[in-house]
Amino acid sequence: MSSFDARAQEWDKNQRRRQTAQKVASAIQECLPKGRYDILDFGCGTGLVSFELVDIAKSIMGVDTSAKMVEEFNKKSDTPHIKAYQTRLEDLPNSFDLILSSMTFHHIKNIDTLIQNLAKKLRPKGFICVADLVREDGSFHSDTTGVYHFGFDPNKLSQSFEKYGFILRCSKIVHTIQKHKAFDIFLLCFQKES
Repeated sequence: MSSFDARAQEWDKNQRRRQTAQKVASAIQECLPKGRYDILDFGCGTGLVSFELVDIAKSIMGVDTSAKMVEEFNKKSDTPHIKAYQTRLEDLPNSFDLILSSMTFHHIKNIDTLIQNLAKKLRPKGFICVADLVREDGSFHSDTTGVYHFGFDPNKLSQSFEKYGFILRCSKIVHTIQKHKAFDIFLLCFQKES
């Protein structure tokens, strides 16, 4: 059982997580043109960000490696248009207007490969919004198992996206998580050129 499976039932009880999700979702809505989107939430967890975006969603598909997180996500949904799956990115349809990922990129080893794979899932002119930690000293996690990056330099991450045909539409610090010290959370929103 993964550490995320073990923590899934208690996940939403953490006020810091809920507050971060609300700030990320609010910032995403501010960054995007008005409209309704077919959304992919990559690394969806229990859906804390997804369920804050139902007003701008035609549909929401969550994907996560944790079966228990997916289970908690699906308990919250009363419609087939909002559903999560434990599946591989490669097995998803290529038909999303918006891909979001909150606090997941630091758990992914090869970011360039991920960006390329996410790009294949977007419709032309689609958006990818990524929220994650600004580069930190490694003390954000008490256990760094499965943590491949101690946050990111938002400018360098932007350059990685731009390499694959994305235009930066929005960049800002959306929240600061207070633990033993302050950890900033950035949001970057990109648009696919074609």
